[in-house]
Parts: sequence; structure tokens; C-alpha cells
Amino acid sequence: MTTLNAKLNSIDLEFRKSHNEEDGSAVWALVNTNGDEIAKMATEYTPIEISFFRRLIELIVTADDESFSVSSITALKEVVKLKTSISKSNGEILLQRFVDDKWLSRSRGGRYSLSLRSILELQYYLKKEFEDYLSECILCYDIVTKGQRCEMAQCKARFHHHCARRYFDSKNNKKCPNCEIVWDSSNVIGDCDSIDSGSRPKRSNNQTTKKNTRSQKLEVDYDQMDQDDDDDQMEQNDE
Repeated sequence: MTTLNAKLNSIDLEFRKSHNEEDGSAVWALVNTNGDEIAKMATEYTPIEISFFRRLIELIVTADDESFSVSSITALKEVVKLKTSISKSNGEILLQRFVDDKWLSRSRGGRYSLSLRSILELQYYLKKEFEDYLSECILCYDIVTKGQRCEMAQCKARFHHHCARRYFDSKNNKKCPNCEIVWDSSNVIGDCDSIDSGSRPKRSNNQTTKKNTRSQKLEVDYDQMDQDDDDDQMEQNDE
């Protein structure tokens, strides 16, 4: 693979290996390594649609308590915030298109999360933009958005479900490899539809502060967008 990638890198391509977060099956993908990670979608989507997708990623990755998912209602509200000509019905069609193209996954409960394709192809973008929110599995070192976490809020230990099984099957006592408290496999992260959110430990104060700061920045950005739209409209009226 190293030899292949040495050749492929000259044409901005790369083979990457990962695992399905749900069942642990191995996956290989040929991905584009050139330019802005999100801009790779430009051949398939309009700039407005890509802006919508960026915002969905933001909502999913920064979701409360590591749920790494967003409801369809919340997702469609972002169409309105973008101040575009995309209607609610067209927004629903676009969301389904993201799912069909495997950029997003949709649960039976109607919640959207990052697909394996997004995690593989956009990993550099995700790690750069959301360093404070994403964790790596301590066994395979891949990004984990569906899996298990330590009961201690301050502990950073995270496993994919399949990695946790591999790790703890060889242990007599299930203890966190980081802080050594008893490991509770029911303490999971991922889609809120399939877990008991009441069993999750809360984020540390430091993480919460960073999340609030980012949310405040987004609100300021949207306020500025609203002001810019109003200014443009006034200019058109004057003309």
C-alpha cells in the first residue's frame, strides 16, 4: 500500500483503510487528497448546497453530549438560516441526496450522522476544524463517532464497539486502560435514538466552554449574514 500510495500521491489520490463503526468490517477507499476537503464535493453540488453540508457537519460534530447526530427538524431549519432559495421540500430532497451519495447516514429514528465516507474523505478537515470535539479510538486510532466511552467525564478513553470487544475479550477485568476505573459498555456515544442519554457522563467544563464559544461565534456569523443581506436589499431598492 505504501508503494501504491507513493505513485498515487502524484495525482492527488490515496488509498485509505478504515473500519465500519457499527460492525467493524474493513473498508478500503480511494480518496482525493487535493485542496479543500469540502471543495471535493463541488463537482456534485452547488456552492449553496456545500454551505448547507458544512453547517450540517458543524451541528453533527458539536452535538450535545457526544451524540454526533442531528434531527431532521434541526437540519431543515438550517436551510432557512442560509437565506437561500432552497425550500423546505427541496431541503428534504437534498438531505436524502446526501444520504444516497453516502455523505451522511440516517437512522431509523430520522437522525443524521456522519457516514464512513465523510469520516474517511474529510478526516483532515474534521480533525483541523473540530479538534476539541472529535476523539480517536485508543485501539485503532480512527475517529470514533459511534462507540463507548469511559464513565469518568475527564477521561478521554474512547472505543469503537468492535474495538472494545477485541480489547476486553483478552482481559480478566474490564477496566479503563487510561484511568483504570471499571468499564461500563453501556456508556456509549453516537446516535441518541439508540442510546439512553441519561446514562452518559457530562462533558468537562473545558469542553463545554469551547462548545459555547463556538456556538456564540456561529450566532455572530449568522447575524452578520443577516446584516449583509439587509444592506444588499437596501442597495437594490436605492437603485
